[in-house]
Amino acid sequence: MTTKTTQAPPSRRASTGFRSVAAVYLLAMLGGTLPVPLYVLWAPAMGFGPFTTTLIFAVYAIGVVVSLILFASMSDRSGRRPLMVAALVLVAASTVSFLLAGNVVMLLVARVLSGLATGVITATATAWLEELGGPRRATVTATAANLGGLGLGPLVAGLFAQLAPAPTHLVFAVYLATLVPAVLAIALAPETVDDRRPPVVIMRRPTVPAGRADLARFASAAAAVSAGFEVNALFSSLVPGFLHQGLGVTNQAVAGGVVAVLFLSALLAQLFAPPRRLSQHWIAAALLISGVAVFVAGLWTRSLAVFVIGTVLAGAGSGLSFRRGLAVTARLADPRRRADLNASYFLAAYAGNIVPTLALGGLGQLLPLNLATSLLAAVVIAVTALAGRA
Repeated sequence: MTTKTTQAPPSRRASTGFRSVAAVYLLAMLGGTLPVPLYVLWAPAMGFGPFTTTLIFAVYAIGVVVSLILFASMSDRSGRRPLMVAALVLVAASTVSFLLAGNVVMLLVARVLSGLATGVITATATAWLEELGGPRRATVTATAANLGGLGLGPLVAGLFAQLAPAPTHLVFAVYLATLVPAVLAIALAPETVDDRRPPVVIMRRPTVPAGRADLARFASAAAAVSAGFEVNALFSSLVPGFLHQGLGVTNQAVAGGVVAVLFLSALLAQLFAPPRRLSQHWIAAALLISGVAVFVAGLWTRSLAVFVIGTVLAGAGSGLSFRRGLAVTARLADPRRRADLNASYFLAAYAGNIVPTLALGGLGQLLPLNLATSLLAAVVIAVTALAGRA
């Protein structure tokens, strides 16, 4: 099935729509990482341990993957606007679940809903931005919205938890209120799918480019971003517990800030790297590998400074691989099926989130945290090295 789309309409409304979609994309990604620094508060209150924490992280990624398989390409058929509105409704339902959460089951429900929404939003918003502003502008903006939102989420939640009352509730109440203008902004943005049809849920196989050369380029980009997201998952699931248990850091703003460093360094690296460096994927692999090695050294030496340096290096590598892959995907995508190929790209990315998170939880039950993390880091380094050679 192909769908006629309109790319980059030359109008003030299109320009306003581009900014609105980018802002809502950032807001949605911010919501996805709001809970990260709060698990150390929920765990003693609800009576769960590190394995359950990693499981909660993993079900988010599983929700994203399921969404990308079932729903993400639906906007190519039914339009960008209705899919984005539906995804924001899921975000609201997830936020309400966090507000009402009194047990692990509610946290799992909230994370699954958040993951389902994220899968739709990443593919749909990226395609919409490409059609409203062109591939080059959209690549930079989509990367900034994605990584910027992921970085701001833990920082905002950490500040609320440290400085405001009701640390696991107020931040979600405020966030829920911001979704109202977000829905209005999306409702007013120009639709770019001209030939719209009723939505149909189809179990899709990942779409890949036709032609051996294009397929090889896409596979290389997908492998690299998967490795980058493996590192992101390892850091995000490890940081709050390491700071709290390993270093005795109880300041939630600091915990949220360290997680934010990972994503914000990813954002800054891809925004300020020389254009010629963006096409050299070995640089991203080298940064990821060195970052993982340094942060493992920080674990063993119990040094926050060393840990943060590793976080910055790994974040920079992740950002470079993400932007390069997004640019490759934009160039290779059939204009009539943009969301479809974007969904395949993000499917590779979030698949890389699942295994490290679950593996860390499982190994952590059998081995000391430092040893379990080191073993998993060695596997991640090997995968990253292979992706860097692809």
